[in-house]
This record gives sequence, C-alpha cells and structure tokens, in this order.
Amino acid sequence: MRSFVRSLFVLLLPGLMVACATAPEIPPVKDPSFAARGIETVALQPVIFRGGTYERPMTYCERDIPNQLRFHLGRFLEQKGYQVKRIDRPPQPHSGLPDPLATEKPATVLAQTPMGADAVLVVWVDHYKQLGLCEHVRAKGLEVQATAALFSVAESVEIWRNSASESDFSSGDPVTWVTYRIPWELLLTLPDAP
Repeated sequence: MRSFVRSLFVLLLPGLMVACATAPEIPPVKDPSFAARGIETVALQPVIFRGGTYERPMTYCERDIPNQLRFHLGRFLEQKGYQVKRIDRPPQPHSGLPDPLATEKPATVLAQTPMGADAVLVVWVDHYKQLGLCEHVRAKGLEVQATAALFSVAESVEIWRNSASESDFSSGDPVTWVTYRIPWELLLTLPDAP
C-alpha cells in the first residue's frame, strides 16, 4: 500500500508543479515607430493550414490543435498589452481545395475585420506533421512550422511578420508543448501595445 501511495505521489507531483507554475512572460519589445501606429486592438483570425490535404489536423485526437494554437496566441497578445477580438468562421471541410484565407493579400485578410479592430493577426501553418498522436505508442510526435503576420486596418498593409518552427518527438504530450511554444516564438518579436 505504501509503495502504491509513493508511486501515485511521484506520478502526480510533476503535474501539480506545472499547474501551479505561472506562464512565462514574453520579454517586452519597444518600438516607437510601431507604437506611433496606435494599434491597441487586434482581431485574431482562426489558424489557417496552408499545406496539402495531409498537412492539417484530420483525426479525432488532433481536432483541438488549431484551437489550442489560437488560445495561446490570444493569451500572449494580451500579455503584450493588446485587446484581442477573436474572429469566428465556420469550420472548413477537409477537401483538397486550398483555404480561401491562405492568401497573403491584405484585402482578403482584412475583409472580415470586426468593428473597433486596429489590426488583424493571421497565422498560417506552412508545415504540419504528426507521428502516432492517436495511437498508443511510446514515441508520439508533432512538428509545426508557422508564419504570423499583422495587417494594419488603417493602412491596409502588412506591418509585421515572423516565422517559427517547433517539434517534439520525445515528451509524452507533444501537442501541449508545440501548441504552446509556436505562439510564444511567433510573437516574441511583436512590439508591445502603446
């Protein structure tokens, strides 16, 4: 009985430590010329997968990956001082056709901008690869490469861009690690809100 309690404690301790830890803050990035644009409210598009049919989450255990990426993007934008408005759209079918929002044309990106937004943040996943996420295997893995771009509503142009890639083929939960790190790395260079 004692060994069972010890084993249970050892298994639960790391989870409790992670749950109690605070999220690391993104270091501040000050840019006076960017601040002069007066961007305070950012509309956040749903994450867009630009790869082919097999380079997007398709199975039941992957369906929440775009939402987790978007959740962390919103959180990190708020840490940088921005107000976040989430743009909703109906789920896209898994067809061989490219997503209509996979374009980088400002007119297309800004077409669904909600009232009061100063800018629109779009994240495109350019590469997505999973290994055994839905299977009971020891070596699960996830690899994501993404690009983020911020478009100014007033100027109708792209004003900031960054790319990031992250992979995890060694931990027990690669989805949690990758969906947290990609947004963090993408927004690392975004200047703070004025």
